[in-house]
Amino acid sequence: MPLIRQHPTSPPDNYPAELEQELRLPDGEVLWIRPVVPADAEVLAAEFAAADDETLYSRFFTPSFDLTEDRLRYLTELDYTTHLALAVMTVGGDESEGVAIGRYAARTADDVEGAIVVKPEYRRNGIARLLVERLLAIAGRAGFSTMSASYLAENAAAARLMESLGFSGDPFEDEVVVDVARRLTTDPAAIGSV
Repeated sequence: MPLIRQHPTSPPDNYPAELEQELRLPDGEVLWIRPVVPADAEVLAAEFAAADDETLYSRFFTPSFDLTEDRLRYLTELDYTTHLALAVMTVGGDESEGVAIGRYAARTADDVEGAIVVKPEYRRNGIARLLVERLLAIAGRAGFSTMSASYLAENAAAARLMESLGFSGDPFEDEVVVDVARRLTTDPAAIGSV
């Protein structure tokens, strides 16, 4: 079952169609980005089942992740303001494949926690940066003032990305998980065309 590539057939009433976008990778491949909808639950479950241990460990800090029905509903039934997820997928033919997902979820009235996962074969193409930048802009526009994130201390790529995007924290020596945060802007000029 492929992801619904273009505007979903039966999106929720509050579905933010303005967040749909094409993305061209440096090698010319075109990807499609759109908000996750409840109809994506089956595909998301299949992606979790197919994910390699390293990807699961990098995202959830454990090599196994129990995707219960409640968790699957949480990951796909979103309000698009306090909880938003963007899926990145391939474009072509009748099938599309999930490539990455980025999300934020409110922790408090002012702070959201952001997270991204990119399939190994699509890493180092700028997808992670694009997702984080879009999530930062959308969360700022939604009125949140900070975004927090966590990554494994051994994940040098995540550390470079977070630092380059203005996230900072006070990591402890021998820390396994690094927690970082950054202020958000509500300046429309900084948000751009998100």
